[in-house]
Amino acid sequence: MRRRLVSPTLRATVCAAAIALVFLTERARPSEPKPIGVGMVALVANPQRYEGKIIRTVGFLCVEFEGNALYVHDADYRHGLSKNSMALRLSDSQSKQFKSLSLRYVIIEATVYANGLESTAEWAGALGNITRLEVWPIDRNTTDREKPR
Repeated sequence: MRRRLVSPTLRATVCAAAIALVFLTERARPSEPKPIGVGMVALVANPQRYEGKIIRTVGFLCVEFEGNALYVHDADYRHGLSKNSMALRLSDSQSKQFKSLSLRYVIIEATVYANGLESTAEWAGALGNITRLEVWPIDRNTTDREKPR
């Protein structure tokens, strides 16, 4: 006759404890911080309030040789009101990647740098560590309610 070294009850208990430990370990990991939704006006007016925080906002993107920036409005870009913008910290590869989005409204998730080199007479601050940048698809003039009949 063969002797069992571990009883079935003990084996089940050890398995249950191991599974519980895996679930507890997964829950204990810190999750990625969620972006704070903020308007461009509030961001440009008080970038220090968001220093080092990850934010989500919508603005008018300009990716060009002279400077990459996110403006409050397209008119701010056209009239050169750079104080109504945040500089964008883009690598060369990101500049090439995002060039097709230039001169369009975009949604962006990034870290705010209010006290960087960009916080000069030219820009209100900077956005870096960009994790999301895509076209803002909302066109308020094309809803069924507003279409002329």
